[in-house]
Amino acid sequence: MPNDSTTASVKDIRKFAIIQFVITFAFLAFVFWMFSGTDADYPPIWLIVVMMAAIAVGAFFSERVWLTGTPLDPEDSADTNQLLALEAYANQTVRKLIYSEAPLILAVLICFVGSYGGWPVLIAALPGLAVQAWETWPHLRNTSMSAAILESRSADSQLVENFVRS
Repeated sequence: MPNDSTTASVKDIRKFAIIQFVITFAFLAFVFWMFSGTDADYPPIWLIVVMMAAIAVGAFFSERVWLTGTPLDPEDSADTNQLLALEAYANQTVRKLIYSEAPLILAVLICFVGSYGGWPVLIAALPGLAVQAWETWPHLRNTSMSAAILESRSADSQLVENFVRS
C-alpha cells in the first residue's frame, strides 16, 4: 500500500525535475563565476576525457535505473497500482538525478583542486545538464520504459496515461 503522505503526483514529479535542473544550473553558474570563468589555463585533454567519461558513466547508470523496478501486483486495485506506479517513478527519478549529478560534482571538485578556473564546470555543464534533463524529465520515453517493468506481470499502472493527461 502506498504511503499517502509521501505519494507523489504527476505535477510534483515535473516540478521536481524543473527545480533540480534550475538549482544545478545556478550552482554551476555560481561556481563558474567564483573561479573567474575562463581566466585560467585550459585543462589538459586527458582531464576533459575523464570528465566526459564520468558523464557517460552517469548516463549509463541512469539508463539502467528503470530496470530495477518491481512489477506491480495485478491483484491490487487499479487506484493502488496507479499510486504505487507514481511512487516508483518518483523514486526512480531521484536515483536518476543522483547518477546524472555526480559527474557535475566531480567537475566542481576539479575546479577546487586544479588551477583551471571555471573551465571544468563550463566543459562539463552542457553535456551534464543535457543528460540530467533527459533522464529526469518525465517524457514519453522515460515513462514508457518505467511502465514496461511495472506492468510486466499484467498489472495496469496507467503511468504513461497519467503523464499524458496532465
